[in-house]
Amino acid sequence: MTEYEYEKLLNRIKRDLYNEFINPETAHYGMKYIEEEEEMYDNILSEREILQDELGRLCLLQNKYVDNEEYEKANILKNKITKLQNKIDKL
Repeated sequence: MTEYEYEKLLNRIKRDLYNEFINPETAHYGMKYIEEEEEMYDNILSEREILQDELGRLCLLQNKYVDNEEYEKANILKNKITKLQNKIDKL
């Protein structure tokens, strides 16, 4: 990328950020992107998939606590993981 192209891109980013967040006539404060994302992902993931993703996240966090020898926190997560597994099994 040449210096000219870089400056052109930088100016475009500055203008877009100004229009998106500062200019009161055009500012959406990021809300239009959140709404578009919600529409894009509506009904794509089932409840089971969402719960399985959460289960994976909790297991990773539990492993981190065990590695750091934070056993009380790991035990709390173990209880949450068990409840979540039971919920998934019922689906």
